[in-house]
Amino acid sequence: MGKLTGMVAALMIVLSVSFLSSCRNNNDFFTAKNSLKYSADTVWFDTVFTRVPGSTYPISVTRIFSIKNPEKLAVNANFQLGGGTNSAYRMSIDGISGTQINDIEIGALDSVFVFVQCKLEANNNTQPLLVMDSIISSVGGHQSNVKLAAYGWDAHYFRDTIFESNITISDNQKPTVILGYLGVDQGATLTIKAGVQLFASAQTKIYIAGTLDIQGTAAQRVSIRGDKPVWDPQFLPNQWGGIHILVGSINNSIQYADITNAAIGIRVDSLPVNGTTGLKISNTRIQYSGQASLAGITADIQATNCLFADAGSYSFLGLLGGNYAFNHCTFTEYSGFSSRTDGHFAATNTLRDGNGKLLNHAPLNLTVFNCIVDGPQKEELQFDQTTFNDFNIRLENNLLKSLNPKSIITYPNFFNKTPGFVDVQRGNYQTDSTAFGYKKAGTFGSPATIDLLGKTRKPQPDLGCYEKLP
Repeated sequence: MGKLTGMVAALMIVLSVSFLSSCRNNNDFFTAKNSLKYSADTVWFDTVFTRVPGSTYPISVTRIFSIKNPEKLAVNANFQLGGGTNSAYRMSIDGISGTQINDIEIGALDSVFVFVQCKLEANNNTQPLLVMDSIISSVGGHQSNVKLAAYGWDAHYFRDTIFESNITISDNQKPTVILGYLGVDQGATLTIKAGVQLFASAQTKIYIAGTLDIQGTAAQRVSIRGDKPVWDPQFLPNQWGGIHILVGSINNSIQYADITNAAIGIRVDSLPVNGTTGLKISNTRIQYSGQASLAGITADIQATNCLFADAGSYSFLGLLGGNYAFNHCTFTEYSGFSSRTDGHFAATNTLRDGNGKLLNHAPLNLTVFNCIVDGPQKEELQFDQTTFNDFNIRLENNLLKSLNPKSIITYPNFFNKTPGFVDVQRGNYQTDSTAFGYKKAGTFGSPATIDLLGKTRKPQPDLGCYEKLP
């Protein structure tokens, strides 16, 4: 027993020594100065919508920066927001969140990551207002800081809203933010006036059972896009669902609008009743959609001076027939959002399952005049037809990237020439001095006297939605 007692005592001594040696002495920390290195002097959030009254929405995206300890000893650092508990910002370090975070150990030559969000209160201004703060670090009583900056923008909000009677959105000073769905019931009209800016959240889809009337002008275009009002995400698709014009909707009109970042920019279902139109769209840009810029299912669409560009799969998709008329439009896809190998301009009088089995068919009437269809593939057109129904297409006087599959195109066109776009990588499809379509438009249908931007066209206009830059 005495021998066992001695072994236990020896073991306890060893464990005690081990435990004591594992405890860091405060003298082991570097405290001579605050030499922490920040990966950014200022953390910018650009523009953030201010908070909905009585709600925690919206919260900004999360910004991340790192703090490095350049010393050969560890440091023990304290962090706090300059605005304290009243700050519009929140931070998280090493899994700890708050306005003040203490005793964060940063090893020698090691780093920690800081996660920051902001939630801004309404400021009663029509223009974004700068809101600043800082994260203050303290090492051994020595302080340094990194600045935080965001522009807060007051907005109007609609959340999960259905309009059962006529409504007009006209305030072009403050943006309008849509949270969740927005619907227009049958018999009601949603009018959007010139200069209005609509921002749609990730869950947003706009459903039109009644009528949509967008009244932009050349000087004050209407903008509908994802709700991250910063530059970079403008090029990102699938930020919101898009506009869905439902069966029974009539007399929809869109003029001078920019519709971007959706999954499907505009989808139109079914032919309207006799004496009405489905969708007339002019001087409008639909760009950076995840799946399609414009899609119709047995639909009625008339488009003039429009750009349908940079969608993952289709600039235009017309399924199961319908009536489509395009004049002076540009269809192109250089986004790289998908690894597509098929053409991005597609029209059919069929509906097939995944195995190609014919499920349904309907008559197709398609006219395309003075347009440009271009892209990186050798074949950018797709047609599928069945003899069980009408397949009437007339493509004439267009610039087409196509091998003319099955000799479907029988009218005169220009094939496989360089359009002369200014910058496809930046989505600029205006044409420069190399434009092949310069002064090559014909007078088919209703000649366009202006281009997408409202610029007066020449007596002998250019192909596509833009007149060539001077």
